[in-house]
Amino acid sequence: MNYYKATEKFLYNYKFLKISIENMETELKELEPVGATAINYENEKTGITYKINKTVENEALHIISQKEILKNRIEKTKRLVNRIEKALETLNDSERKIIEKRYFETKQWFEIAYEAKYSEFWCREIKNRAINKLAVALFGVEAIEVEPVAK
Repeated sequence: MNYYKATEKFLYNYKFLKISIENMETELKELEPVGATAINYENEKTGITYKINKTVENEALHIISQKEILKNRIEKTKRLVNRIEKALETLNDSERKIIEKRYFETKQWFEIAYEAKYSEFWCREIKNRAINKLAVALFGVEAIEVEPVAK
C-alpha cells in the first residue's frame, strides 16, 4: 500500500468527510416512518404457502436495517475524522499551516509560499515531511517500513 498517497487522499477528503457525517445524521433523522395504516387483508394475494405480505411490518424492518447501516457508516466516518485530527495535532505550526492551506483550502503553491514566507520548494519539502509524519500517525509501523515516496 502506498501510505503517502493514502494519507493525501484522506487529507483532500477531510472536509467532505465532515460534511458527510452531518448529511448522514440528517438522513438518519428523516428515516422515521412516515405513517402506519391498518392492515387490509381483503385484496391480499396468497401463494401455495398462504403467506400474507405484511406491508407495515416489512417497511418497519426495512427502515430499521437502513438505520443500522447509516449508524455504522456514521461511526466509521467519525472514527476516520478523529484519526485525521489526532494525526494533525502531531505536526508543528508550519507543517500544519502548509497542510491546511494545501489540502483543506486547496491553495496553489505560490499562494502558500507567499503566506508562509517560504520558497515554493521549501513549502513542498515541509509538506512532504508532514505527510510522512501523518502516514505514520494514521497507519502505524507499516508506514515506517515502507520507503517514503516523496523525499
